[in-house]
Amino acid sequence: MRRLLGFIFDNRDWFSLFLASVLSLALLNNNDSPNLQILRGKVNSVVSILFIPVNWVQGIGTLKEKNAALESRIMQLSLLNSQLINYKEDNERLRSMLQYKESGRLSLIAGRVISTGLSPLMTAVNVQVGAENNLRPNLAVVNTDGVVGKTISVGPSSVMVQLMTDYSFRLSVRIERSGTVGILRWHDKDQFEVWEIPRATEVEIGDRIVTSGYSDIFPPNLPVGTVTGIIDRPDMLHKIALTSVFTDFTTLGHLFIVKEQDG
Repeated sequence: MRRLLGFIFDNRDWFSLFLASVLSLALLNNNDSPNLQILRGKVNSVVSILFIPVNWVQGIGTLKEKNAALESRIMQLSLLNSQLINYKEDNERLRSMLQYKESGRLSLIAGRVISTGLSPLMTAVNVQVGAENNLRPNLAVVNTDGVVGKTISVGPSSVMVQLMTDYSFRLSVRIERSGTVGILRWHDKDQFEVWEIPRATEVEIGDRIVTSGYSDIFPPNLPVGTVTGIIDRPDMLHKIALTSVFTDFTTLGHLFIVKEQDG
């Protein structure tokens, strides 16, 4: 208590000024004389002007908060829009698959790609299918564009599919226009080659390529691709047809496993 009294005594001038100011303000507020009302209005005008920067700074803070909330909302809407677009694309793909399944004579089992193969020695994907389908290795796998690959192993709820882009994959194909049969294999990136084409056979760029049917795995006339170039040299016994396949292996989502061919 003595310290407090000593502090007040040491700073008595400031405390006197403070008490006088408080008392003056109290008297001004309680006095309704015309002169004091004019003075009070001028003081309020001055105080309002002084508070303009304060209000401006507070407004900036409020705007920043609202801007941050709007940015968060925009991001949420953007993510939602992206998700809806993805759902729309999935729906379109599934509709296309359903139409493809209903239009053919093949017994097809639909599945969804869930991962890539784990083996570094083989280009493959894992496809989720029901265990009740009784699948086995060496079944053709297609999508709505054309041939994709073949099954190589079967698990309780998924199968591993060897893709056409695997270096060891081979497919017996036929050039549709001429009926010439050859062996298709992957060459590099998105480029394939059809080997064993007799040199006397006429092959043109743009010729359509389908499965030959000379296989226990792939039914005939499944779409494969088109001829994009021809290698024909005098020192070669056969022609090589450079081929672009119909399937886009970068966007594999849903596939069909050809279980059997209906009669």
